[in-house]
Amino acid sequence: MYASGLQNTDLDHGLDEFLPTTISDAEFGAAIRRCHDATRFEDWNTLPMGDAAKAEIREWKKKLILWKHKALEMTGCKNLDELYEDARYSSSSRTKDMYAFLNSSRDKPTEFSLIPGHFSDYREFIVKQPASDEMLGQAARMALDAGVRNALPPPRVRRGSI
Repeated sequence: MYASGLQNTDLDHGLDEFLPTTISDAEFGAAIRRCHDATRFEDWNTLPMGDAAKAEIREWKKKLILWKHKALEMTGCKNLDELYEDARYSSSSRTKDMYAFLNSSRDKPTEFSLIPGHFSDYREFIVKQPASDEMLGQAARMALDAGVRNALPPPRVRRGSI
């Protein structure tokens, strides 16, 4: 299954899409486009501070619990470990000129982090705008196929060693 979704747990304006891996490249690309189209910018100057920020975090944690229940219901999985079993992760971003897909590493059982550029297996998949849904789906599949789990940094070379 593919999961296409917004960075944040956004129960008010949409939820991740869980898609079977058998969907076409065009269908996958259309889901990616929908996700990017739903992205909204936040004004950092209007974000809550102090006690208001703490209250927002408490509300976000409640939404996260609801998201987990909804994700398990949508996928038929028993728990998050099952949902993320054999998971590969690819992040994407969009500008007016291009889409960029990055391969990434699964760091913990239910968390992901990017592979920094100094890892030899880090790759970027660039699709120039305008792009068809099929092209987006193909690039996303390539990024997922190139995804690397728990990448280790290159070995350190000690000075003076043979």
